[in-house]
Amino acid sequence: MNLITRIELTDRTDAELAALFTLLSREFAQAEPGSLEWHGGMISLDNIRREQAKRRPVIGPQPRGPGF
Repeated sequence: MNLITRIELTDRTDAELAALFTLLSREFAQAEPGSLEWHGGMISLDNIRREQAKRRPVIGPQPRGPGF
């Protein structure tokens, strides 16, 4: 399992990120805990999650009218 950096993920579409996350999750589940593969998978999955979160719009509280 190769380490995937945040820079490598910037050119991917949202669908590609989701597919990559699923693929890496399956590989990660089969890696030996504590191994180099396991640590690389953990970092890669975290990088994908961070890239997905960066692309999500932030929705703040909606202003309420008088009396609410």
